[in-house]
Amino acid sequence: MIKALTKSLKLRNIMAHSAEQIAKNLNLSITTVRLVLNGKADKYRISPKTQERIHKYVEVHGYSVNRIAQSLKINKTHQFALVIPRLTNFFFSNLAEQLESRCHQSGYQLMICCTYNNTEHEKKLIKSLEEHSVDGIFIVSATEDCQRHAIKYCSKPIVFLDRNFAIDNASYVVSNNYQSSYYLTTTMRSMISEPIYFFAGDRLLPTIKERLQGYSDAIQDYQTDIYIHYSAHNTVMDGKLMMEKYIAHHKNYPHNFIASSLPILDGLLSVVHQYYGKIPQDINIGTFDESLSLDFLPNNVWSIKQNDSQLALNAFQLMLDKIQNNDIQKTIIVESHLVKRTTKL
Repeated sequence: MIKALTKSLKLRNIMAHSAEQIAKNLNLSITTVRLVLNGKADKYRISPKTQERIHKYVEVHGYSVNRIAQSLKINKTHQFALVIPRLTNFFFSNLAEQLESRCHQSGYQLMICCTYNNTEHEKKLIKSLEEHSVDGIFIVSATEDCQRHAIKYCSKPIVFLDRNFAIDNASYVVSNNYQSSYYLTTTMRSMISEPIYFFAGDRLLPTIKERLQGYSDAIQDYQTDIYIHYSAHNTVMDGKLMMEKYIAHHKNYPHNFIASSLPILDGLLSVVHQYYGKIPQDINIGTFDESLSLDFLPNNVWSIKQNDSQLALNAFQLMLDKIQNNDIQKTIIVESHLVKRTTKL
């Protein structure tokens, strides 16, 4: 009996009470309780005795804020959502971390959702997030159709990240993919006289289109031939398929190439390693985004590092602006920088 009573008391003590419960149990108004708990008792001349009763009650039972009631009252949840293709992509996981940190610093929570590049799943996610009353949604859309669908059917403020499909009434925060690709290619071409191949995954994505254009324009400036290999998607398997076709046709690996993304690069190199038992040191590699694994390659490597912290900062600030005025249309382009690992030229 004593054990049961002790357990009951412990359970009661750890279950914090709301302002409504405190007011009811102390026979006080909810306004009085809230003023005391918010430190405004003296301003509104609430007696020290009443203050003491409330504080002693809270010491015993605890106090919890009814977030649901609060959010309904002010029509805000202080929650944002981030919709991305997948967290296994290093760039997206890093961007998610930067954005979550930025939200946390400003008192917001960030829900992170993955679509796995499934268009129907993305559309259902957007609908579900709106029903859960998040204050705004950051989206890395799988397709142009998904962006149009979000703009048409979602009433919440939306900021699109990474992929600019140039939809009317949309706001974007993206990297300068064209300029970074142009600079990457010209830097490599200034040190390499042989052809540079470009292995591109999913050229329907704006990021890949812009990187392809930057490569093509840079190569044309040198008045040399353009060599592009395409794949339908932007996965490791697509990189593998492109390299297998290349080796089957040329009977050798490419000595100089640019991969349109890290997943494509991983696929390309895995096939080279499979065929030759190693990654030959005479391969010169260009790629986009950063990974610690690039430091361990025995090659000359040029990589474009996107400024994910600046992307997150601009996206967060743009979202706050859109909460004030959802009619704002804005495109913010963030510069990237080149990381050089070139000790063998």
